[in-house]
Amino acid sequence: MVPGSGGSDEVTAPPVWVVLWSRAKKVWPTTVRGRDRLRIGLILGAATLAGYLVTCVAYPAPLMTREHQVARVLGLPRAQAQKELQQQGFRSKMEGEEPDPVVPAGHVVWQDPAPETALPGGALVHITLSSGPGPVTVPDVFAFDVDQARQVMDAAGLRIGSIDSIPSSSEPGLITGTRPAIGATRPPGSAVDLLVSKGPADIRVPDVMGLKQEEARQRLEAAGLRVGTITTQKRQRNPAGIVLEQRPSAGIFSPHDSRINLVISN
Repeated sequence: MVPGSGGSDEVTAPPVWVVLWSRAKKVWPTTVRGRDRLRIGLILGAATLAGYLVTCVAYPAPLMTREHQVARVLGLPRAQAQKELQQQGFRSKMEGEEPDPVVPAGHVVWQDPAPETALPGGALVHITLSSGPGPVTVPDVFAFDVDQARQVMDAAGLRIGSIDSIPSSSEPGLITGTRPAIGATRPPGSAVDLLVSKGPADIRVPDVMGLKQEEARQRLEAAGLRVGTITTQKRQRNPAGIVLEQRPSAGIFSPHDSRINLVISN
């Protein structure tokens, strides 16, 4: 109270720093051991805060990451698969290639982890690309006829190339071999040549040199053979229509119904 004021008593509040200081003195340890504990606690707290700040600067990503489901990138081209994973916050790593009969070359045929697996952001997803269909093994079509062999080749992903008739002890019209050989591997869509039996070569080709074309045809057919390709050649000393050459030559053994090619004078 101020003397001579004539009013009621007034109490003046102390400054804020005085109040804080008085409270700090109440909690401040009074013993040396207590002050040492407080000092250690302050040092540990400061070290923890400093470590947290350094981590935030060196690794700006949030300490608590959210998990996302891995997108399904199977069957996608490589670039598109990598883009989708990157947009989700994942990293991708290529793990080579492997053949696949369905997935086109350069598209994803395998991913690890599997689609819809929950992973934190920045996780690594391994990707394997398709190298396309693998080599195809030439199927065994021995003793098949040509139509059956064609169906088998089509089913295997191959196609028929040339068809060559050769003498063989097998029944005429049946497959005796292939080029490339049965069991070899070729890229899908490759051509395979067929070797077809003409039957055993047990007919001796008769000599038709010097005969007229019609006489030569009759003699060949009587022997079980047929006239093949006929070409003409000009010979001044030979009348027209005379056989000048024959292939195969006379005396060669040929399968039944084989063709004998003739050169006729004109």
